[in-house]
Amino acid sequence: MAGAITTLGIGSGIDLQGMLEQLREIDQQVVTRKENEITTLGNQLNQFTMVNNKLLTMKRAALDLSLQGSFLGRTVASSDETVATTGTVVDGTVAQSLSLDITRLAAKSSWLSATGTADSTASVYVPVSQESTAGVADAGVDIVAQAGESMTITFGDGNEIALSIATNMTMDDLVSAINSHADNVGAGDNGRLVTAETYTVDGEDFLRIRSDVADGTGEDNRVMISEDMADFDFAAPEKTLFYQVGDGDTVSVTVAADISITGLAALINDADDNPGVTAAVINDGDAIAPYRLSLRSNSTGEDGRISFLSQLADMAMEEQQGAEEASLNAQFSVDGINYQRQTNSVTDVVSGLTINLEGAGEVTITISKNVDQTKEMIQALVTAYNEAVQEINASINYDSETEQFGILSGTTVRDLPSTLQGLMTSFVYADEDENITSLFGLGLEFNRDGSISLDEEMLDAAIADNPDGVSAFFLGDIDSDIEGFADKVNDRLRSLTSFTGQIAGEKTTAQSRIDDLELKIEQENGRLDKKYELMTKQFIELDRYMNQMTSLSSYLTNQFDSISKSWIGSSD
Repeated sequence: MAGAITTLGIGSGIDLQGMLEQLREIDQQVVTRKENEITTLGNQLNQFTMVNNKLLTMKRAALDLSLQGSFLGRTVASSDETVATTGTVVDGTVAQSLSLDITRLAAKSSWLSATGTADSTASVYVPVSQESTAGVADAGVDIVAQAGESMTITFGDGNEIALSIATNMTMDDLVSAINSHADNVGAGDNGRLVTAETYTVDGEDFLRIRSDVADGTGEDNRVMISEDMADFDFAAPEKTLFYQVGDGDTVSVTVAADISITGLAALINDADDNPGVTAAVINDGDAIAPYRLSLRSNSTGEDGRISFLSQLADMAMEEQQGAEEASLNAQFSVDGINYQRQTNSVTDVVSGLTINLEGAGEVTITISKNVDQTKEMIQALVTAYNEAVQEINASINYDSETEQFGILSGTTVRDLPSTLQGLMTSFVYADEDENITSLFGLGLEFNRDGSISLDEEMLDAAIADNPDGVSAFFLGDIDSDIEGFADKVNDRLRSLTSFTGQIAGEKTTAQSRIDDLELKIEQENGRLDKKYELMTKQFIELDRYMNQMTSLSSYLTNQFDSISKSWIGSSD
């Protein structure tokens, strides 16, 4: 308390401090009552917010039912998912039943090497020729081999043709020496093991040494050369594998001699211009040569068909999927109309529907209205209504345990239960057949505690048998200027919960009352502070005065005692 002195009353021996505090406590009751009222109003504000939130939940449920799109939901089912499965279906797709007959699935083009190798490192390009790495201007004039140099040609499994260069030789001389060598005798086309010949490229003459078998391949026709010529070297020529995918550009893969089957697969896969094929080395389990090269398109259909324009002689590829011009496209019919597609995911035959082809056979695809979605939205509105009414009743009804009415019983909120009940029982005549004109047509029932419920069997039957009537009841009819039930509820709840609505008005009133009370409390406390500051000063003066009177009384008492004692002495 302002101005309080804890020693007040010592001088007088009276508990003046306690008297002041008791008086202040009595006067403070006016402030306390206002503070208690503020607490009550604060609790009301919180409860208004709780009620408003419940109403907003109910409003959102009504809003969902007021949207045209809410009744466009569709479900789709397949009568046999081993034949076809259904993917997405767009809202609003025409509800219908379709007959689907699948003749062939879309497939990926594939090739497999005709023969295998004993291991994955075996060569798939055995060189059957060697070529000079440099050319000369004139094969009959320019010297390519010097006296004293040598050359050894190895053919097949170890046949050797060894040349010792006795005198300088031209390219033509070298050709004659090889072809006429005593060791160059075999069962080739010309009775030799190998044949040497010249050829011209861009005006220069080159030397080629090849198997004498024109189309010879494999290790039996391998040609290798070792030499110590200073100005003349040989190398096996590179081969080029040509293929294309669909109608795309031709792809070329340059293959070096003695590349392994694994290396060739990597070469194809890692090519910068790979148009969408995957090469792999497989083991088919063969006891002698199990390793084969497979080539597979990454996409299905004819657009992914692989075509070889040239192959390696040692690794001929045979077409597997799509062989003998068998189509790679999916083939099917819908309601008797034939179709072909590149993939097994069909999106452009039935508008708004994706069908995934799984296997050959007949199946029925059924597109239906999403009755479960509609049912869930209607039940959500009923649930939101019950929760809102329960919250309101708890805040206005009489509580027999506390023997008090709810905190909002004195506000306009007490009228909301009847308002909401009137909304939920309102009629709408948008259904042309007038089968569904209120929630009663969907199984509405009132319970003893004031809540509502829907007869589930009646609701299911109404949605299944009369979906258009159900949607008309909630959506209304714009052409006939009939407001739907959902819009009615949504609009009324908007007015209740808006910034200028009933709940907001009650909250504004309560807050204004709180502000007014806080101002009065501030003023009352100021008045009491001044009052008791003055009274404290007065009590201090009273304490001082009474202390003086007490001291004077003691002095006089002592004087009277002295005089009395002196009189008694004189008498003796």
